Amino acid sequence: MAKKCVHCKNPIVGRTDKIYCSLECKNTYSYAKRQNTNSATKIIDGYLHRNREILETLMGDSKKETFDRMVVVRTGFKFEFMTGIYVNKENKTYYLVYDYAWMTFSDQKILVVKKSK
Repeated sequence: MAKKCVHCKNPIVGRTDKIYCSLECKNTYSYAKRQNTNSATKIIDGYLHRNREILETLMGDSKKETFDRMVVVRTGFKFEFMTGIYVNKENKTYYLVYDYAWMTFSDQKILVVKKSK
């Protein structure tokens, strides 16, 4: 039984490890796959950039500032979107959005720090 192309399902002729019948099928399949990935990541990337803009606006020229959680929430900041998590030596967790980091306190305060260059 002949192996079938991943994209168009036509029989494949040639090497046994081929998965596409032609370069056109390979390119079409890869392009469609990238489009699905791009649309999903575009939404998340938008949230990340928006979160960074919010922190940049709140911070102004300051390198370290404490805010009331409700102030940050009202700006539309989405806490679930971040670029990383950092735990320091004192076991305190910082959530990162590019060059900004924030840490939450139990009294509804948020410490925001801008990374130095």
